[in-house]
Amino acid sequence: MATDRVLIIGLSNIGDAIIMSPVVARVHAAYPAAIVTLVVGERARAVFEHDPRIHRLIVMDEFDGAWGRLRLALELRRLQPQVVIDLRSTALPLVLAPGRAARYFRAVPRDIVHMRDRHLWKLRTQDPDGAGSGELSLRDEPTVWIRLEDHAHVERLITRWQVDQTKRLAVICPGARSHTKRWPVERFAGVADALIEQAGCEVVFTAEPAESDIVQEAIKLMRRRAHNAVSCITVPQLGALMQRARIVITNDSASLHMAGAVGTPVIAIFGPTDARKYGPVESAGRAIHRKLVCAPCEQALCRFNHECMRFVSVDEVFRAACDTLGVAPTAPAVAPQRRAADEPDLPELDA
Repeated sequence: MATDRVLIIGLSNIGDAIIMSPVVARVHAAYPAAIVTLVVGERARAVFEHDPRIHRLIVMDEFDGAWGRLRLALELRRLQPQVVIDLRSTALPLVLAPGRAARYFRAVPRDIVHMRDRHLWKLRTQDPDGAGSGELSLRDEPTVWIRLEDHAHVERLITRWQVDQTKRLAVICPGARSHTKRWPVERFAGVADALIEQAGCEVVFTAEPAESDIVQEAIKLMRRRAHNAVSCITVPQLGALMQRARIVITNDSASLHMAGAVGTPVIAIFGPTDARKYGPVESAGRAIHRKLVCAPCEQALCRFNHECMRFVSVDEVFRAACDTLGVAPTAPAVAPQRRAADEPDLPELDA
């Protein structure tokens, strides 16, 4: 019997949604004519809301509380999905696929560390004869859907900014939802200046709208001119911008995962989070981190002084970028000096 109804129970945050996008790509490749319903959190909506591979997008946040979860279960059961992919490890398969429920509660093997690979393992386990079978090269095309309109919008921005398109384009993303994952903003400014002066790059900064002040500060600290894409682009348009770039430099954030989804080389700076779980997965990517006794701690608060981020130097990141670009640096990169009043307060070690 042909499969014409597929349900994917996905994740909530933008970065997590991008990491799980290979699952969507494989489901579409296996069932190109199927009606696919995707359940995600509110923030993840931005990744999939214009994706033609998804026929119905359900936002889980609209079903809060016990009564809301019951309504969601009844709503999904009315869809009568023939294939259910649950990446969230919910109890919904007990209702939607009771005859196959055991496969949804198998523990992911400990030797599968990266979150993308863990999602793909769940796909192989939950739909072994369909989307989980065979292979799909994740380098063939972006796993996040990018429309022609998105590319056209980025082209208009490039023209408006008067970007010299004979130069290499570098996209720098200094934000992250957690402040503990943010490399100091003046160091991003130092890398950007060095890329412009020594590697012949045009630099575009971008971040979520709530992080606009971080980008503005970085540009203010620079000696050279850079471009600000904050509030100018959507999540898929960020992918379109990154496809034009020769390199992306970022913290552990959704931007890192978008660079991987579109196949752009990325330098990712890691501190409290684990690069084995969330770092670049392709050979063109590189994670920079410090091997400290406390890192990765995967904690929301630092008991020390953020050494895992502070010990990553500007010149180290710049040289990694030059290596990726195939450029020989001519001088060490340094961060611009900040006024003492601008320095962030760092937590002290408990007595």
